[in-house]
Amino acid sequence: MRKLVLVAACVCVGITLYWGQQRWQRTSLALTTPIAQTEAPNPTLAWWSMQIDNAVEKQEWRLASDYTSRKAAFYRSNNELSQAATMEELSRQYADKEPDKLLIQSASAVIPADSPITLDAYVSMPGAPNPKLAKFEPVTGVYLGMLGADKRVAFNWKQIEPVYGRTHAMYLTYVGWRKVQAQTNSYFPVQQADNVKAMGGSLQIGWEPRYGLDDVLDDEYVRTFAKEAKASGIPVFLRYASEMNGAWVPWHGDPAKYIEKFRLIHDIMKEEAPNVVMVWSPNFMPMDNIDAYYPGDDYVDWIGYSLYAIDGPQSASDDKSGFLQSFRPLSEAYPNKPIMISESGVSHYNLIKNESYERWAEDQLGDLYAYLPRLYPRVKAITYFNFSKERAVRSKMEAVYDLGENAFADRLYQRLIQSDFYLSQVKDQAQTKENIVYKPLSPIIGSPVQGKHKLFTYVSMPHSDQPFAVSYSQGGKQLGISHEVPWEVELDFDRLDPAQPLTITAYTRSMEEIAKQQITLPK
Repeated sequence: MRKLVLVAACVCVGITLYWGQQRWQRTSLALTTPIAQTEAPNPTLAWWSMQIDNAVEKQEWRLASDYTSRKAAFYRSNNELSQAATMEELSRQYADKEPDKLLIQSASAVIPADSPITLDAYVSMPGAPNPKLAKFEPVTGVYLGMLGADKRVAFNWKQIEPVYGRTHAMYLTYVGWRKVQAQTNSYFPVQQADNVKAMGGSLQIGWEPRYGLDDVLDDEYVRTFAKEAKASGIPVFLRYASEMNGAWVPWHGDPAKYIEKFRLIHDIMKEEAPNVVMVWSPNFMPMDNIDAYYPGDDYVDWIGYSLYAIDGPQSASDDKSGFLQSFRPLSEAYPNKPIMISESGVSHYNLIKNESYERWAEDQLGDLYAYLPRLYPRVKAITYFNFSKERAVRSKMEAVYDLGENAFADRLYQRLIQSDFYLSQVKDQAQTKENIVYKPLSPIIGSPVQGKHKLFTYVSMPHSDQPFAVSYSQGGKQLGISHEVPWEVELDFDRLDPAQPLTITAYTRSMEEIAKQQITLPK
């Protein structure tokens, strides 16, 4: 990952609401109807309990304190005051064991008045057949990908599943131009391909013409690489000469020549290696020169973006720096192509400034894995640039992305990727079990929503913070509540009154109301 500066664009969608004089300072609002108890264990509580046990075992006291505090808030919102008091006391005990108690606090302490919050509801709809799918493009769902340069995996991709609890579909590696793979005496990374094949996965290859574009020729090197790629027998997502819009790469600066060479590589792969997917992959910034490098629809199978969040929360009270605001203009370009986030990382530590912002990073990761592909259904793959602090120091990088070195982001990643929304195998016509996409609820005018559907809320807050809980109610009766991003519940729309609006409310950990929005149901 090169040295990047994140653009802090403020894009507000939906109805805007405002905070009071201090962050989270609102009149306490009890839920009209308590959370209904069911015979089955609450899955959120079960997940939190598992994280507490794991954190205590590893003596990660700030994590144990935080998850215990979440349980206390859950019980208090349910009017189970005895359980809440027990959890609150236990949370304090864990916090006392943490030498750096400031790390227990959220990333931002105080937010001035008039800071915008938006709540936008999205409802699940059946995925429509798409006869024009690109090569290996899933009908619905998102391929999971990872670099695996973190301290726990250490490039041994077989460790990804036991460490993160889910098989990944795509494994990222880099190949230098004209470099011979010593162990296999090949140009193509044959050994890595064999390892991936044994796991049922695919390769994403950053193929980098390090000697410049003039050295990219139709020669023995390229032809052999292509033939070896075909012989691998796996899907290969070839991210040739990526981040070309950035001055930090030697293939930057001559868009016409870049397009010529990209088309050359495309034609050779089409002839020699039909299992290769041509991925055109600019960096998310600078944005003003990206289009000049586009080779054309006939030469690009997938659009791939490098998309990072690195600088922590900005100082402005209305700051919403992060993935969603950076990605919005990119998502609207090249509408005929599927999109992969070919490289993405959330920094939780800045090596130059010696600053940690792990809670901000946790929220950013929620934006990336809970929100982004649901808001932008053309996103069909996300590869996390999991890179350890030790390697970052050696590479003279500023940011640390290793999930394993941020306990909060690590647990959130493990939870979010368990969703059926994510796919563990690359294949033609792949789709999620439920085969759904998400669409904005309010604009579906003239198309009443019938039956059971999943509903989630995109909550946009300053510094990309997240609330503690989001509830859904109608006529003063609570229909459901979620305590985990993306705040998803399942509602039976046949049992709702179409004449009454749906009320969405966001709460703090003390169950104080911070934002509310009413949505008219489509008729």
